[in-house]
Amino acid sequence: MGKFDLKTMNITRLVGVIFLILALLFGVSGFLNQHPGRITFSDVVEDFYANISAELFSIATTVLLIDYLNERRESQRRKELLIRELGSASNAITLRAVAELKSEGWLADGSLHAASLVEANLNSAVLNGASLVGAIFERAQLNKVDFRAADLTGVSFEGAKLEEADLREAKLADAHFARADLTGVKLTGQDLRQVNLFGAEINMANLDEVNLSEAKINGLDMRGSSLRKAQLANAKLHFVNLKGGTLSEANLEKANLNGANLSGAYLNWTNLRGAYLFNADLTGADLSGADLTGARVTPEQLATVKSLKNATLPDGTKQ
Repeated sequence: MGKFDLKTMNITRLVGVIFLILALLFGVSGFLNQHPGRITFSDVVEDFYANISAELFSIATTVLLIDYLNERRESQRRKELLIRELGSASNAITLRAVAELKSEGWLADGSLHAASLVEANLNSAVLNGASLVGAIFERAQLNKVDFRAADLTGVSFEGAKLEEADLREAKLADAHFARADLTGVKLTGQDLRQVNLFGAEINMANLDEVNLSEAKINGLDMRGSSLRKAQLANAKLHFVNLKGGTLSEANLEKANLNGANLSGAYLNWTNLRGAYLFNADLTGADLSGADLTGARVTPEQLATVKSLKNATLPDGTKQ
């Protein structure tokens, strides 16, 4: 311990020392006044046990409270450090941070809401069930990330790479995927009507049973993607590239496919009633069983398709 010096002692400690001395003086003088004769241990216990018990309880409570506050402060400091590490460009660091955040329950408790994870390398991370509302993943590496059942409301994935990422059952309201690479992404059954897909690349993706009714996704590159039983009624699909895609049993009623590339696409048993197909490339497309009643398409276009077996033509006649 350092040398006792009143000049350098802070005022709080000085006041504490003064009160300690006063307490001892009053306690001892009072005790001696009550017991002027021979003093025994039982006399001390009788006079001081209540005060000693109360003081010990007070000290214990204070120590436990200080320990709790220190532990809480350390926990918060560790959480903030892990969130910073989550935004690292090192995949090893981010994966370790994910594991530790998950073990503490911080992936799902809202701790990552609005987190800035710009350009983070989270390839192959397991974030299923995570709550990431409003987080920013712009230009991040998110290939093969498991986002199943995660809350991605309002999340920005602008310019991010999400090749083969799993987004099934995730909450995607107001999510922003502008110019993102969604090659091979899994979006089965998702409602994408409020999702920004401007300029996104969605090649070879699983979009079976998605809801894109009345959506405006003009010019998207969706080559080889599967949209079986997808809802695309009244959607704006100008110049969309669906070459080799699968749209079997999809609902494209009154969809605008002006200039779309549907060459080699599977459109068997697809609802194309009233669809606008002028300038669309239908070369080698399979339209067997499709309903083209009222569709705006030329005989020359239909002459290029692979099959019209059992299809209903624009004039209502059956093949």
